Amino acid sequence: MTETRHSAARGEMIRFIAATAMMVLIAHAVAYFTHEYSHAFTAWLLGYKQDPLALNYGEASTANILFQQDIDENVDYDPIFAGQHGWSAALIALVGPGVGNGVLYFVCLWLFRAALSRNHRRTAMFLFWLALMCAGNVWSYAPTRVITTHADMALAAKGLGISTWLLFPWVTAAAVWIAWSFFFRLFAQARQTLFHEPDRLVLVSALVAYFYFGFFGGGGISGHYGAVPALFSTVSLLVLLPLSCLFCIRKL
Repeated sequence: MTETRHSAARGEMIRFIAATAMMVLIAHAVAYFTHEYSHAFTAWLLGYKQDPLALNYGEASTANILFQQDIDENVDYDPIFAGQHGWSAALIALVGPGVGNGVLYFVCLWLFRAALSRNHRRTAMFLFWLALMCAGNVWSYAPTRVITTHADMALAAKGLGISTWLLFPWVTAAAVWIAWSFFFRLFAQARQTLFHEPDRLVLVSALVAYFYFGFFGGGGISGHYGAVPALFSTVSLLVLLPLSCLFCIRKL
């Protein structure tokens, strides 16, 4: 009888791991495409792009299929700046992380609670992972890659006619607010309702810490974005990643 229970528990854990892996990959893709399409559709609405669906989709490699590494919004900012339309360029640059990920995070939070109230646990689990990918995407830009010379935050600062140092506190405040909401509101509720079993909680906590502060927070570690993003990524990887994991699994 004991062996039967252990076998059933192992089978249930294997199914949970498989379902989690699938949800993580799909949630990452959804958050990635909402980010890029937010750029593209905004540029199209403002008259700077002919086809909002025409992204740079990259090659059909395993890394690109699983994690969309070669895909971008395919927006040419040079003519926008040349035409003295800096505010339009700033809006196009900011709407990706701001709406495609930031606003979507709060939509996921609301839908997550609605799904739990109706006992739709699978739907709630997917919304949890999608919320994580959205929040992590925001963190990958602010504070991580604001003080740089290229990419979305640099384009936004250029369009607004300010330095990235002046943009930094505003976008970072929004990113910190989302991080607080995720860990202290959404994760706390998910822990109590979806991941309260010790084995599941350890797995989920490790994945949350890795994606939030490793996969997303470590994006500037190579130095490609400059010294400040590299410093933020180092702190994210070496300090915030382990601390967040301990925070998530506390009081097992």
